[in-house]
This record gives sequence, C-alpha cells and structure tokens, in this order.
Amino acid sequence: MPSNSSKAGPSELWQKSSDPLNLPMSDDLKTKYDEWHANRHVEETAESPLDYDWYRSVYNHVKGKLSGKVLEVGCGRGVFAQWLSPQFPEISMTAIDFSSAAVELAQAANPLPPTQLEFRVGDAQSLEFPDQSFDWVISCECMEHVPNPAKMAAEIFRVLKPGGRFCLTTENYCNGMLIAWMQSWITRKPFGSGSGVQPRENFFLFPFVKRYLTAAGLKVDETESCHYQWLLLPRVSPDKLCTKYFKKTWQRALFKPFGRHFSFFGHRSN
Repeated sequence: MPSNSSKAGPSELWQKSSDPLNLPMSDDLKTKYDEWHANRHVEETAESPLDYDWYRSVYNHVKGKLSGKVLEVGCGRGVFAQWLSPQFPEISMTAIDFSSAAVELAQAANPLPPTQLEFRVGDAQSLEFPDQSFDWVISCECMEHVPNPAKMAAEIFRVLKPGGRFCLTTENYCNGMLIAWMQSWITRKPFGSGSGVQPRENFFLFPFVKRYLTAAGLKVDETESCHYQWLLLPRVSPDKLCTKYFKKTWQRALFKPFGRHFSFFGHRSN
C-alpha cells in the first residue's frame, strides 16, 4: 500500500515519489478514489471544463493540431474528454482512469460512439496498450496523485508513436501553497489543495516533473504556468492573495516558476 505523502517531509516525499521500485496502485487506494469521485460528482459545479486552468491550457495548445489517435491518462469522470472529442470529430480518443467508479460515471454520461470516444479502467503506471499506439497523450492533474510518477512518464513515452506529442499538467508548489504543505507535515493531517483532500498527493515542484519526463526519453518543448498563489493567511480568502494570469510576456516569463498549475508540452523524438 502506498504511503500517505501528507505524513512525510519533503526529502522523504521526493525519495518515495522517484523510487522506480515504488508500489503499484493498491486496492485500498482504488477504493478511496472510488469514494472520492462519487462525492465529487455530487459536488461538481463547473459549467465547462475550460473553467479550469489546466484544461484551458491544454485546449489552447492543441487547437488546430490535435489529430489521429488520442489517449487521455487520468480522465477522472470524463468531463474533459467528453468536451474535447466533439471539438475534433476526426480523432479517435481513448480515456482511462484507475477508478472504476469514475469510469462508470464517464461511460454513463458519454453520448459518443466508442469509435470516437471510449472510456476504460486503466493504470497510468501500466498502460494496457501496445508500444507506439497513440499520436497524442494528454494528462491533466493526474501525475501528482500517482504512486510512481517516473513509471507513468515512461508509459507515456512507450505508447506514443515516434514524433507523437504530449500535454501534461501538474501542480507546482513553489509558491504560497508551501504553507499548506508545511502545516500538513507539522500537524500530521492530510494536505488539502483547496478542492478537497485527495487520497494521495505527491509534493511536486516543476523541476521534479520535468526530470521525470526527460528521464523517460520525452522532449519538453514548452512550459507555461498560471495561478500564482503568493501567500496563505488565516481568515483571508486565497483569491485575495493570488494573481490568476499575467498579460505581459515578460511577467509570465519572470513569474513562471511560481505558477501553481504547470503545463508541459513536448514530443517523443524516436
């Protein structure tokens, strides 16, 4: 069973997250995520996937480019796949999540034929697809919840065709969210990201993620970030201490390392 990352310090977290012999998804973790998805399905209030920074970032990148066979890793309840696939009716999209409850909800809400969009139960660390199967791989806010992120990166490389492209978004805690993590480590209570406590959270800084991707053989061509949480204070809304976006190019470049939501865009070269 994976360790609860909220009960470890930064160095221990980094060691466990990067250990290639780390444990696979456990039945206990799957059960907890089944319960989590069932509750989040009831609580969901967003009108569009593009209300979320990470989905909007990916869509802006793939506009006019997405084609062929597409895989989404960590699709959750399928909201983004169901929205994205009709925007590109010529693609064939497969979306996987290791929570059977999430996949059941996605399948029940899917109006598209399986030739256009298919949902499956699957493990990001052990994808059940042949080598070089997909032209694109998309993964939004998944890797930070996976016991072995390095293996997930290796699987993305494996299933991508040579020249195939990937879009991956993760949390980046090189910002005011460090305060929430420190509180979690000190109090021994689970880390809360602001959207509820998840069964597993990895402590991520953006260089960690880039290291996973490049070590797997993937080429990172471009990165971007948004949602700059400068500070967290008691009885103060986090939104009052946050800059969502910067309009000027030099500001985006200067403050990129501190964006909470980080996007990585790249390709497999061989």
